[in-house]
Amino acid sequence: MTEFQISGVQDTQNKAKAKQKTQVKSGSAKDIQVFSDKKQNQGPLRPDDYKIPSIFDNTPKFELDKNMPWKKAQPKVPFMTKEMRQEYDRDTIVGIYKALDNPKVSKDNTQKLYQTIHHLDYQNYKMAFRSFEQIGVNLVDVINRTKHLSNDQKKECLDYMVDLGKKTADYGNQRSDDVVPSMKKLVAQYDSQHGLDEVSKKRLVADFKKIINRSDTLKTAVPERPNGKIDRSYKQGQTGDCWLLAGIQSLAMTPQGKKLLDNAVKVDKNGNATVTLKGVGKKYTVTARDLKCSNELSTGDTDVRALEIAMDRYFRESVTAEEYSQADIDGNSVGKGLALLGDPSKTKEYAGQREVAQGIVALANSGMKGKAAVTGMSGNIDPRDIKAYDENGKRVQVYNAHAYSVQEIALDGITLVNPHDTSHTLKMSLEDYIKHFNLLGVTDTSGLK
Repeated sequence: MTEFQISGVQDTQNKAKAKQKTQVKSGSAKDIQVFSDKKQNQGPLRPDDYKIPSIFDNTPKFELDKNMPWKKAQPKVPFMTKEMRQEYDRDTIVGIYKALDNPKVSKDNTQKLYQTIHHLDYQNYKMAFRSFEQIGVNLVDVINRTKHLSNDQKKECLDYMVDLGKKTADYGNQRSDDVVPSMKKLVAQYDSQHGLDEVSKKRLVADFKKIINRSDTLKTAVPERPNGKIDRSYKQGQTGDCWLLAGIQSLAMTPQGKKLLDNAVKVDKNGNATVTLKGVGKKYTVTARDLKCSNELSTGDTDVRALEIAMDRYFRESVTAEEYSQADIDGNSVGKGLALLGDPSKTKEYAGQREVAQGIVALANSGMKGKAAVTGMSGNIDPRDIKAYDENGKRVQVYNAHAYSVQEIALDGITLVNPHDTSHTLKMSLEDYIKHFNLLGVTDTSGLK
């Protein structure tokens, strides 16, 4: 991941509200009404009061090769419900972890991967994915690259995991028929000699991630019918698409950008949306059921969710084998949303604190009129000493590896909007901003329509 890119892992983990109860409703997603005007509270599947310790507590010490590109040596296990906690199988996860493709690991130990995959159930399966994600690897990649399993065995493992993915969705009463069939097709393409090609691997990983993100929130707000306008506040969901949501908010704060977004989403009488991504010249149909059943995405303005779904489809169909090409919207550069929704030729990105400082000064001198800007900081910067306050004067937390919309630049500070909740603003001194933020994307909205 380049410095330009914003990781979606961290911002999805900072939003769980403490002490919210989880309720699993029975019945099919098809039985639930598509749209509702009634507001319902949204509760995460992994509340704070069910934290569990590291998977390495009370287990033999296992040293990682320092040359391997792991972000953390001891990942924390994600939050789980009481039911899932009872099913927690420490040995299964640790067995898979120790069977990573590491030169120090023996063939016999790697064979445990094949065995432990078949011990996963629909509950600790999700925890395994999150554990690997937190150290910068993906369980699908682990299976694909291990040297001590045949391609037939890898195919069997992947097929088994797709079935578990469906069970994970069923357990949370979530939709899976939009991803599981394509996952089955991808696994069926697994060649006994060459495995999966890079594009198929990326799409398969994106599909697994979507199921996991979707099942992370069981009690979700039933979305209101879209109206073809971006006219309500919204909150980021369990997907790391802060870069896109911040881009939408930034465009919506300008007259021409607002007009562009309103023209991008057209809604029929049944609540289906046709979304146009002007920057890439693509058009997508998003059904009312798509909008209802994509609870891994934002809540609030349903038209924003329609834009997320369309953008995710664009990434999936346009992904290439190049290293930094992505198959989903989970993480990207701060200016990418501005470019894809508007005019790429009018969008500029700045990287590094010196460049960002120059860019923000230039933006302040020219004025924000007609300009949409998204900013952020990479994950290696510590934001804890930033003094930021909301519109009521209450101090608020600022996150790294996260994107924000730029609302105003003044002598007494810079005002940003966090996609975690666009109904609020936060303000900090220019000194704090320049000291910490090292990513900036700016676009000129003049001429957009």
